[in-house]
Amino acid sequence: MIEVKMSNSSPEIILALDLEDREQINQVLQATGESLKWVKVGLQSFLRDGPSLVHELADAGKRVFLDLKLHDIPNTMAKALESLAGLPVGMITLHACAGPEALSRCSKFAKEAMPDVTLLGVTVLTSTNQAGLEAIGINDPVEDQVLRLASLAVDQGIGGIVCSPLELPKLRQALPQSTALVTPGIRPANASSDDQKRIMTPAQAKQAGANYLVIGRPILAAPNPRMALESILGELSG
Repeated sequence: MIEVKMSNSSPEIILALDLEDREQINQVLQATGESLKWVKVGLQSFLRDGPSLVHELADAGKRVFLDLKLHDIPNTMAKALESLAGLPVGMITLHACAGPEALSRCSKFAKEAMPDVTLLGVTVLTSTNQAGLEAIGINDPVEDQVLRLASLAVDQGIGGIVCSPLELPKLRQALPQSTALVTPGIRPANASSDDQKRIMTPAQAKQAGANYLVIGRPILAAPNPRMALESILGELSG
């Protein structure tokens, strides 16, 4: 299992490689250089490029966060993890709303067959606000739903949680210190929020207790991705 960075240290950056083709991915990796330690491979890239992309990234010295957000019946989720067990990845996501049986089975399988992998429970997507929850019949506040799903996942042995930065303080207080908090919805000051509804700056997320910050467009769309990455790292260390 990955070593979780303590909340009073500077969180690590995970670059979301949500790009249109392999060539663009290679260009971004060259542009960002060795300062970039972690990359995220999402559903789009994995379905298009397959396991070979993960192996290439690992061979290039990057740690891979495989963001597939698995959600199905318990047996199918456990079998999906079994099919991923040979990949050189450090983190894999699954939906916490899959329920206790699925979470427990996945946790037990990972501990036995994937000891170097941390499973991350996805709570409420950062593109979802209160109106979005109510549209699917959940009338509780977003924060309450996040805490409910995060606690469920951790109770079933899931090692980390993906959450909006706005829920970080409550989760950091409520969950074990060893729980990794992985936070998308990060936008540097003056950057566009795009389709994210619940966002923070990198410095704010650090203060709130994040261990890992998932950042995409602020680096990918920058005229100079290396300078954009270095600027964010400087903000975190300052």
